[in-house]
Amino acid sequence: MVSGKEVITVKQEVWLKVPYQPSFPATINYVEEDIFWTNLPRGEGQVLLLQEKQTVEIGLSLAEGFYSADSHVVKMGEDHNKFYGFSIPENFTMAQERQFLRVPYATNVLFAAGGLVAQTALVNFSAGGVMVYLVPELEKILASGKEITISLNIDNIALKLPVYFAWRKSYDNIPFAGFEFQNLDTPMQDTIADLAKKYSKNK
Repeated sequence: MVSGKEVITVKQEVWLKVPYQPSFPATINYVEEDIFWTNLPRGEGQVLLLQEKQTVEIGLSLAEGFYSADSHVVKMGEDHNKFYGFSIPENFTMAQERQFLRVPYATNVLFAAGGLVAQTALVNFSAGGVMVYLVPELEKILASGKEITISLNIDNIALKLPVYFAWRKSYDNIPFAGFEFQNLDTPMQDTIADLAKKYSKNK
């Protein structure tokens, strides 16, 4: 757990999440006593439209991992760079998905959404989700806004699971994307967690 006022700083990138929508990246441009302001969040060809008093989950990456906290819209601005004013959360806690063991594993991943398909390569996985290379065909799936299913094979176990888009980042100008599993039952989550443990020992 970390103090909100310690980590809410100018130029910090945050991820804004509301139910039934993907996470939207935004940048903190101004910080006041109890409010921080971001630009108008854009992602996948869309903008994130919010209302005053609406609850929003704020996520941010720190050296120790990914942290999140609930906030709400306090004020609406008119400047593009000072568009939403959010309450500064008292504390941020480490997000659940980072509590899962994450291990690298090379295999192909097939994404499907409606009539769209995209094949890419897995970077790593955990019982919480997957990280993959963000290829142009996958960008089209994200832009479609349709429900997404992935198919992959780990240790000769075929998995077909619903996911939702969580984040995107670039490392050395190579784009990556993270997806979280949706509505996994306990047996399936345990199966994937066991696979992660197995391959962490094989490293």
